[in-house]
Amino acid sequence: MASIHSLHNRKMRAFKRWMKSQGIDYSNALDLVIQSNSFSSFSVSIRALCDLREGDIVARIPKESCLTIKTSRARHVIEAAGLDGFLGLAVAVMSERSLGPVSRWFNYLQLMPSSEPIPLLWSDHEIDSLLAGTELHKIIKDDKNLIYEDWRECIQPLLDTAPLELDPKYFGIGEYFAARSLIASRSFQIDDYYGSGMVPLADLTYMHFCSVEIVALYNSIVKFVDCSSRSST
Repeated sequence: MASIHSLHNRKMRAFKRWMKSQGIDYSNALDLVIQSNSFSSFSVSIRALCDLREGDIVARIPKESCLTIKTSRARHVIEAAGLDGFLGLAVAVMSERSLGPVSRWFNYLQLMPSSEPIPLLWSDHEIDSLLAGTELHKIIKDDKNLIYEDWRECIQPLLDTAPLELDPKYFGIGEYFAARSLIASRSFQIDDYYGSGMVPLADLTYMHFCSVEIVALYNSIVKFVDCSSRSST
């Protein structure tokens, strides 16, 4: 367990160095913690080391450091195919993951889960047994069908026509659903130019579910403001 913990701590140190290189600045009041569950499983949390007031700025994140269609290495492929919104962002996320250490966001993506266990990723049996009789039952099934159609009509053909820089094994239906689950649970709307994107540091936690807005946008900076003095996991 000690070696596993050491491995995960190295990932956290690499992420902190990466944030510094990208101009991401966060308050000394924040403590980034990584908890090892197994060799490949860990969780990241952000703890407040002191009381924070609502509206306190706890991090400044350059928009250019966010993973978006505009900043992705696959931007020209995505835009040439006319993809935008969550569909285009999913291609950007899959593309950067496929690059491994070559990706500009490698050290950030190393701390992201492969997917989120949201209903969108449940099996049909789980959806039928757990959601039967609820409004979500039909909604989730319809959403799954629509996302599959997105992949079949927009991404599968892209692999046949795009430059060979897109590795097909990273753009399968499973990978697309995984990317969409991350986007559904962690992405932020940045602005009209960048659109939606993954915001490093802010999207490592589940602060989307706070009762007030935590990411404020000013010029070229994303300001991550406090919404609670409690830790988030």
